[in-house]
Amino acid sequence: MLRCAFLFLALLALPLKAATVTNLYQAQVVLPDTDKQSEQHAREKGLEQVLIKVSGQSSVGQNDVIRKAMANSGPYISQFGYGNLNGERTLELTFNSGQIRNLLTQAHSTIWSEQRPTILVWMVEDANREREIQWDQSGNSLELQVKRAAERRGLPVMMPIGDFDDVTAINIPDLWGGFVQPIADASMRYHPDAVLVVRARQKGSDDVELAWQLFTQKPEHLVNSQQAPSEGQAGGAVATATTEMINEVADRLAAKYAVPLGGVSEGKFAIQLANVQTTEDFFALERMLTNLTSVASVNANRLQGDKVTFDVNLLSTEDAFRRELGQDDRISEQPVDGQSTVDFGDGSVAIAKDTTADIELLIKPVDPQAVENGAEAPVDPSMVDVSATMEPVSGQIETYYWQP
Repeated sequence: MLRCAFLFLALLALPLKAATVTNLYQAQVVLPDTDKQSEQHAREKGLEQVLIKVSGQSSVGQNDVIRKAMANSGPYISQFGYGNLNGERTLELTFNSGQIRNLLTQAHSTIWSEQRPTILVWMVEDANREREIQWDQSGNSLELQVKRAAERRGLPVMMPIGDFDDVTAINIPDLWGGFVQPIADASMRYHPDAVLVVRARQKGSDDVELAWQLFTQKPEHLVNSQQAPSEGQAGGAVATATTEMINEVADRLAAKYAVPLGGVSEGKFAIQLANVQTTEDFFALERMLTNLTSVASVNANRLQGDKVTFDVNLLSTEDAFRRELGQDDRISEQPVDGQSTVDFGDGSVAIAKDTTADIELLIKPVDPQAVENGAEAPVDPSMVDVSATMEPVSGQIETYYWQP
């Protein structure tokens, strides 16, 4: 096995670039009083909160399977306790991740992994015809409510800090008018995965009207993108309007990133990665594939030059796997003459390579001296034993390019 050979030279895999959300399976619910009925209702509400966060769907509670489960939330709770929020007593709940996933699978719902896109929020508030950009840590009620709503949905959000670089890079008319070039330029320094631009009009002491644009591309791709931003509006009390906006934003992002469960999976799927130069590359790549929500297990079965072929056992469909794979910046298409493209479904493509003539190669044991030196070991052709070739693999194997 390739992995056994590489284990002698294992190095820590590089982390994913997306933000890791750590509280997906935790909920906090205010208890209006101390009777058992209120606590039971809080448990049901907590379960729904977690299911919304994990699935990425604000409407998941309307599913018949989910509704039945919410009436008996006990089996899904792994830990509970009591806390306090703004002077109110709360029920603190932690749910079993495996049980939650099984429930979502039974409900034919979706699952959104802990690796989630970071969203940069530009917000301009119009109060009495005076417009002002809301910077991070301003203490503004809109800022606080946006962050709270995002936390409830498991969305990593950040706001610009408002230093000299920010105030010279962009102005209020740029944001209010939704001009892409200055928005992209000003956002670049924060390296977000998506950009949310919000125009807020105050209507009375606690009412607000929100109009927003969601750019689901990184800033460096905004100007040349053919994809129009998502748009929406929300109004009412500040907490209500911001929750409605963030729910729509989360639902739209989940439609791009979440993986469907409970459908007909397509079993084993082969994928070839080129430009695997070192053992660090190999283990980072293997870990990245294993951590994909659509993947049950990964097995490396062939090395040829700088290319490694993995057998991937899927929990979902091949299309869902491709979409999820396409979100990682370290994976890109590898154009080769005479090969056909495979569409990720979001505009990016990979290559389908005919591998009927490829021969599997076995790995010789590595040089112990290389292990002792601890140096980053290249994937050397001299490590490959071609004397014991295996039966050729037929069919199409999609080839991608690894760019760590």
